[in-house]
Amino acid sequence: MRPEDVPLLFQELAREFADVTDMSVAATGSLARGEHRTGPTGDIVSNLDLIHVVADGPGGADVPEVRAVLGRKMRRISDAFRIETTSVIAMLPAFRLAGHAHYRISMRPEWFCDGLGLGPEAFDHPSHDEDDPRAALAWMMQPVPYYLAKATVLEPTTNLAKARRAAMRLADRFDLEDMREGLDDLPGSLRTLIAKHDITPLESTARFLAAPTHPAIAQLVRDAVFVEGMGLPSADSMVVLRPSVPS
Repeated sequence: MRPEDVPLLFQELAREFADVTDMSVAATGSLARGEHRTGPTGDIVSNLDLIHVVADGPGGADVPEVRAVLGRKMRRISDAFRIETTSVIAMLPAFRLAGHAHYRISMRPEWFCDGLGLGPEAFDHPSHDEDDPRAALAWMMQPVPYYLAKATVLEPTTNLAKARRAAMRLADRFDLEDMREGLDDLPGSLRTLIAKHDITPLESTARFLAAPTHPAIAQLVRDAVFVEGMGLPSADSMVVLRPSVPS
């Protein structure tokens, strides 16, 4: 897909989900932020990342059925625009609690459909001093151990760079000079930050710091991140589709 096709992609997504009444759908990630990567040919190589918020509780979402619906709809999008798509299902209670989560902060401020009636205020980002600033710090450090853990099994250079960028965002947001100076030892910097500010870390951060070299740490942290932010483990939450191979 070419960069000039991005507006057409978003228009098609709005049409594809126009008849959906039991979820709210928006884009997140690099395409949503206008920071997508392109390859040597000029084609976009970033994925399309979507958040699908569904209701929880009695009469709420049937996750397997939601996954089936997303598979059908996103197959058409993936094939039409020749782009890999990642759909992430988020249960509404978890979505509401995860205001400082990275995926929330990077969401495109519009719904392709808003069947849950969440409205534009769902895109309001909480300020870091709202309620307990330590909770905001705990959420906003989450991407650092996530990318560090991911780097143990996949694309170490890329994921370590993402971890450092996440650490710099955290340092800039909260004016954390120790974090800026500790990019070469991010696990140590996280431990110092937690102790210095008396932070109760999220489970994903605590798991990573307890065993950063554990062979299974990437999957353990990944699942914890998804449960924290989406209310579902990654295997239930994610629907990943690549363009069909032409026959």
